Amino acid sequence: MKIHLLIAPPSSRALLSEFAEDIAPPLGISYIAASLRQAFPHAAFKISDGLILGFEAVRKEIEAFGADAVFVSFFTPQAQGAYDLVNLLKDRRDAPLVVLGGIHASALPQEGLVRSKADIVVIGEGERAAVEIVKCLADKKDFSGVDGILYRKGSEIIKTKPPRFVQDINSLSFPARDLLDMKKYKGWFVAKKTPETSMFWSRGCPFNCLFCSNLVWKCATPAVRLRSPQNIVAEMKVLRDEFGIREVFDHSDELNNNVEHARAICTAIKESKLNMSWKAQLRAHPLPEDLVRLMAESGCWYVHLGIESGNPATLKGIKKNIDLDQVVAACKLLHKYKINIFGLFMLFNVWEEDGRLCFEDVAMTRNTLDFARRLVNERLLDYISWTITTPYPGSQLFDIARRHNLIKPDLLENWERWLKDDSFIMDLPGIDKADQGRLYSSGSLLRVKCYLRSGGFGLKHVGFFLRKAAKAFQIGSSGRR
Repeated sequence: MKIHLLIAPPSSRALLSEFAEDIAPPLGISYIAASLRQAFPHAAFKISDGLILGFEAVRKEIEAFGADAVFVSFFTPQAQGAYDLVNLLKDRRDAPLVVLGGIHASALPQEGLVRSKADIVVIGEGERAAVEIVKCLADKKDFSGVDGILYRKGSEIIKTKPPRFVQDINSLSFPARDLLDMKKYKGWFVAKKTPETSMFWSRGCPFNCLFCSNLVWKCATPAVRLRSPQNIVAEMKVLRDEFGIREVFDHSDELNNNVEHARAICTAIKESKLNMSWKAQLRAHPLPEDLVRLMAESGCWYVHLGIESGNPATLKGIKKNIDLDQVVAACKLLHKYKINIFGLFMLFNVWEEDGRLCFEDVAMTRNTLDFARRLVNERLLDYISWTITTPYPGSQLFDIARRHNLIKPDLLENWERWLKDDSFIMDLPGIDKADQGRLYSSGSLLRVKCYLRSGGFGLKHVGFFLRKAAKAFQIGSSGRR
């Protein structure tokens, strides 16, 4: 049996895309490939990254490999590319079984079978479902016993029982990185040691921020599953010894969603003497000093800190569950232990209060920018991001935007245009497009100031920064027209 797993390409390559396609390997499908390989050791496997290859190259790889089953994962801006690719595959006489999955498929599973000729859509994480689907295919059984999927049965679309999570994620095989050309992935643009790559130290998040769209790890329980410190260190050792990796970035939602677990991870890394540096994502609270000290002692030197807004009303409205004093305190504490901070901010946040639409106007968004600028000028932040609030399917924000008709009609379900033709997906009442463009450009200039001041990125990322700069110029120019 041959099994092909791929990240779907967009329908057309966008010169100013924000996929950051050469930064990190696709760990989701690599985990699934590893689970399938463990269950079917005699099968042949292939992974294709459509974000790097593009549509036509992926199509050729699929035809050349000739798989019996093709698993296609995708985010919202790649959805149309996924559907177009699937339809081409299913029009062939020797068409394989095609399975859709990923964040967008989990958010809108019915759409995948309506807008494409795919056979199955997986809701939630894919390891268990993928193994059961391939067993059914090999045994020529129907798929009614596979939990957490939609599948075709003649002209019907059948939905099975709700998805189930893998309770012990330590039981999962490490991602099948050997099926990827790891040299194609440059790592995060800020690194102390190279080569650098990504990991996941936990799955899920106990919080409910309105803008979060990741239903893959929110569609079942428990809300958070933690890998053991020993399991994490074992994977780091594999990365060091087999792939030459010298730094890792934990892309789990936040390291400190469980402070005791975070302490144990730091202690295990410190005691392992792997001589690897690491990065992570954090919340501003809770963040006790002993944890930060342990982070620094075990090799952590850089974190992403989700701040989102400089307005207390916004932080309450979007259910961020932090306040600005906690943000400042976290920044001071992290810098006390020489840990660099990348602050994450959003423009024009949106929420509801008792069913009433609320959103940041120009003055509130400028206040967020002023807060970010203050933290940068006071050397409390080393880097910032400045992203446009986007109502991705699967988020509570998407439901709010639909209820209040905020999504531009020509963009609704026209997924390939998201992040490509129009960056402001929502039309907010009374907000002028020129103001949006100016504020985006102003934040982008602050972001560039941080990068230049730090000097912490290499020449291999120049192309990435040039694309970002071109995107900022495009948005700013469109706002002025």
